[in-house]
Amino acid sequence: MKSLVLTTLIATLPLIAAPAFAADEINVSNGISAAGAPLAAHGVDLVALVNDGNPVDGFATHSATFDGASYYFTTAENLAAFEANPAAYLPQHGGFCSFGVSVGKKFDGDPNQYLVADGKLYLFLNAETRAAFLKDVPGTAKIADGQWSKIKSVAVGEL
Repeated sequence: MKSLVLTTLIATLPLIAAPAFAADEINVSNGISAAGAPLAAHGVDLVALVNDGNPVDGFATHSATFDGASYYFTTAENLAAFEANPAAYLPQHGGFCSFGVSVGKKFDGDPNQYLVADGKLYLFLNAETRAAFLKDVPGTAKIADGQWSKIKSVAVGEL
């Protein structure tokens, strides 16, 4: 009986310790941040990016964890703004390249290659994918949103 309980406990431990999101729903770096969660958005302050168009690295001393990922900010004020309304600052499509998502892939989203359109933050793999997205922002965003609902919980390696 003891071995059955122990086996069950060991088998369920990864489920208990797993992050709040499913396989690759948020684009994060390897390892964990000082907050104990994987670092998202390459550590760039999303509030500064959205409000000022300034992709600047945040600091671990001003960090927030949201949906199992850690985000860094440059100031306590930016941290407070994020905590008050995360949806206003979180990148679309889990922070993956929005053009990549439109074609059913999860490419890395680089905060240095971004677009803020209609109050939404989009990240891109590189200048070429950003340029492709810019050819038809509303159309490609709509396609990406539809694809995201299909691939959100699919591991990167399975796409």
